[in-house]
Amino acid sequence: MWHHLIWILVLWLLSGITTANQVPQRASEVALIGTNRTLVCNITSVELTVWMFNNKDQLSQGLTIFTPSQYALDVRNDDTQMALTVITADEDDEGLYSCQDQGNPVMEFILTIEIPPTLKFEFSNSIHSTNGTVDVTFTEETAVQCIARGSKPLVSLRWEVDGRGAVGEVATNNSRDDERITVSTLRYIPNVGDKTLACITGGQQVVLSKKVEAKINVMYAPKCSLLISNETTNEFRLFCRCEANPPPNNYGIYVNDSLQSTEKEVFISSQSPAVVFCNASNIIGADTTDPVELGEFHVGQPISGGIIALIVCVLILLILMIALVIVFLQRRKVKKHQDSHGRTLATCEASKIPLPVGGEQGKIEDMSNPSSVPLIDQSSQKAEPSEQMNKEVTEGKGDPSKESPQKAEPSEQNKENTDDTSDPSKVPLMDPSSQRDVPSEQDKDMTNPGEGEEWKAKHGDGDDDEDV
Repeated sequence: MWHHLIWILVLWLLSGITTANQVPQRASEVALIGTNRTLVCNITSVELTVWMFNNKDQLSQGLTIFTPSQYALDVRNDDTQMALTVITADEDDEGLYSCQDQGNPVMEFILTIEIPPTLKFEFSNSIHSTNGTVDVTFTEETAVQCIARGSKPLVSLRWEVDGRGAVGEVATNNSRDDERITVSTLRYIPNVGDKTLACITGGQQVVLSKKVEAKINVMYAPKCSLLISNETTNEFRLFCRCEANPPPNNYGIYVNDSLQSTEKEVFISSQSPAVVFCNASNIIGADTTDPVELGEFHVGQPISGGIIALIVCVLILLILMIALVIVFLQRRKVKKHQDSHGRTLATCEASKIPLPVGGEQGKIEDMSNPSSVPLIDQSSQKAEPSEQMNKEVTEGKGDPSKESPQKAEPSEQNKENTDDTSDPSKVPLMDPSSQRDVPSEQDKDMTNPGEGEEWKAKHGDGDDDEDV
């Protein structure tokens, strides 16, 4: 019995020693001033959980909050976590928060409050600033200060020109933490194309970077050139072109060392040689061009605007003429193709129309049944007279006694056709091309001029052949 009691007492003492030596978990938390921040602790008992501030001020017991206007509690994850929310945190809420479970510290949180700075530029008295625009001078060193006040912790500062890192000497002066002032001075030489200058903060966790920006107006003295052109054969155009900021307020064009004009443009005679130059000035400085010697006809200067306009007009007219020629040729080609196609169709249609011929008189006896009218084969009608004619002309032979029976056969055939005209199906139709293929009297004479009369004696005048 006593042995059991002694053993229980030893275990209780050992457990107390182990709990006393337990090291709580520690975490760092950062809150932006004026916002809420929640701290979460793992627990085993809701009723026995206590929140402490700086290990001396008890904030809660279980779910009871002693200052509800400043803190809030809630239980999460099936009573295994308790969350403490710091409401509208300020600098007085910065410190150590500890969570104790059954009298033992479980977790500790170090809360830090961040405060954003106010940021602005400061310029020396030699730099003029109007409506957020700073006037600086090209090639002259410019000193600009960026001041960040009231930040916690102190911020870092960097510079940008037109979104790029500024090139120049930067000096930063951090004051004491209680003053919370950071000053950065930039010394750089502006370039002509510079447009904006910016100062940007850094070094804080929850406070976003702040940026102050100013437009810069880079002023520089005039840089001039004298443009000379031949407007006509009798005069030169002199134009003094200058780049400057601000624009030049004084111009001078000189001819043979004498002031010719106080404007930026003048016309002078080209009949005699001359030496010309120009100058201009603004509040920053002045510039004078190199002298240029002009002869009677100044060669090598830029082409005048009138000549350029004339060349452009000629080129445009040439392009239009070429385009019109191309369109005309295309239309002519299309029209020619259409005409050729039309003639082809007309020929094809003509070759398909039969011409009815009846007997020796060529009268149409009956066309009520066109399908019964026979067509004469063109190839047979063309080949027979051509072969016979060529044979007789080539051999120079002709026997009237032998030719007469051949001449009589068509007449008998015609007679038979005449007698049968009452039957429309027996009336032959002649192809128009067969009539054209019968050689005329002139063709016979042209084929063999010496035998023209002999041909007529043998074959007749050809009237009978037309009736076939």
